[in-house]
Amino acid sequence: MKEVSTFKSGKFIFCDQFDKTRIEMLLVEASTLNSAINDLPILPNWSSQIDPELLYSSIASTAAIEGNSLNAEEVRALDEGKIPDAGHTAKDRLEITNLINAYRAIDTLPAKPIPLISSEQHIKELHKRITFDLPYNDNIPGAYRNGKVIVGDKAHGDIYNPPKIIEDVRMLMAEFIDWMNSDDLINENVFIRSALAHYHFSLIHPFWDGNGRVARLLEALLLQSAGIRFLPKMLSNYYYRHVDDYYRAFSDTIKAKKDVTPFLEFNLRGVIESLQQMKSRIAFFIRKLAMRDYLHFLDSNKAISKRQSDLLTLLLDDSSEKSFTLHELQLTMPYTMLYRKVSEMTARRDLKNLLNLKLLAINTEGRYHLNLTSFIS
Repeated sequence: MKEVSTFKSGKFIFCDQFDKTRIEMLLVEASTLNSAINDLPILPNWSSQIDPELLYSSIASTAAIEGNSLNAEEVRALDEGKIPDAGHTAKDRLEITNLINAYRAIDTLPAKPIPLISSEQHIKELHKRITFDLPYNDNIPGAYRNGKVIVGDKAHGDIYNPPKIIEDVRMLMAEFIDWMNSDDLINENVFIRSALAHYHFSLIHPFWDGNGRVARLLEALLLQSAGIRFLPKMLSNYYYRHVDDYYRAFSDTIKAKKDVTPFLEFNLRGVIESLQQMKSRIAFFIRKLAMRDYLHFLDSNKAISKRQSDLLTLLLDDSSEKSFTLHELQLTMPYTMLYRKVSEMTARRDLKNLLNLKLLAINTEGRYHLNLTSFIS
């Protein structure tokens, strides 16, 4: 813990004290999940599908926390050179474009044994990228704030008044960099360290606008530099989905003063939920790969017909995990390529065979889908 006396804002506390019983249990779970994901085989084509999805959903979420109206699909469209719905403002679109550039910049960073927040200038450059050319009142991209701001509201815990004069902001940002790169913090678990960076940067609130986006980007940068895969972008989605709890975690930690347990606990639950989702996602890809191999075996042994094999291949090639009815099998694309000239009895026989082999399953609504959980049991 580090206490700093400011010129006009009283004592500021950089705190790394927390309830070890509560936090260490979560850390063990997070670290175990991360190791499990690292041990899973991840093919390049899987990453090429997952990475853009995470980028666009993360950007939409971190921007939405601050009031931006574009969703993940519209972020993708904007990145591909299309102009989303006219209901969005030019400001909303530029915020997204700036965030795409900022996140792509940290994607290029190599993993390091000890990821550092290298300098105040680095943070100012991130802020420049995020707020470039945006019409925020008083904000100058890359320049610290000199004046009073009010953060939060009564509905989300309480109002917080960050340090208000530039001399205090400058002093605290220099202390922040020094503290984050100190031996104590460098030797701390990366999940803890990145969360502490997120929280204390937000507490200083050094810029007029864009502080939340920079804080979440700093957290992502530290995780990415430590070689943590996928998670750096997923956390913004968690914060957006639980935005009331996000603000409340800040407020509760501010009130605690010398105990960062509330924010760390909230953050680590987000880490765990995000890693669990990614583990399930990769397991889904692996099961698809195993089914393709099993399909080749069944083909070779004439256990299924060519048409049945082609149907399963269509389903395996579809990333949307579609389900279908017997009626749709014969009347809708792409299934009609296989079943247009086939009798209903033959179609039923195909489905029954694939159900018996546990390659398909049927839900309570009578819709068929790939059975990726039971075919290898």
